[in-house]
Amino acid sequence: MLMIDYDREFLRELDKHRSKTIYARIISLTLDETPIQAIEGRVTQGSINLDGDSAVRRSCSLSMVAKDVDIKDYYWGLNTKFKLEIGLKNTIDNRYPSIIWFPQGIYLITSFSTALAVNSYTINIQGKDKMSMLNGEIG
Repeated sequence: MLMIDYDREFLRELDKHRSKTIYARIISLTLDETPIQAIEGRVTQGSINLDGDSAVRRSCSLSMVAKDVDIKDYYWGLNTKFKLEIGLKNTIDNRYPSIIWFPQGIYLITSFSTALAVNSYTINIQGKDKMSMLNGEIG
């Protein structure tokens, strides 16, 4: 994956921009964290919770709408790890990509569901950070 070094002023303007379109990229991973399948879409609802006092430091809940997806429920049902990236639509500077992606970490799937509409998928996914494997919450 290509890493781009963004200047601070651009990121500040991107953050201040009033009209934000938020995207998510979820990447199904094998147990050794090799990517299998990626799904991108516009976020309709979601949160990432951080709790430094808990054994499970991070959790996420995300709903997104994706188009042109050949989703393989098989991958998402058997592989419990996924990588999450959140993206902001770039309408500020055309020197940079149209979506600026920010990595949010690797999670274990606690819930995954899809619904097929006429021309899009609605995907709901929930996850907890990898600490869940150590404290026995997820085996």
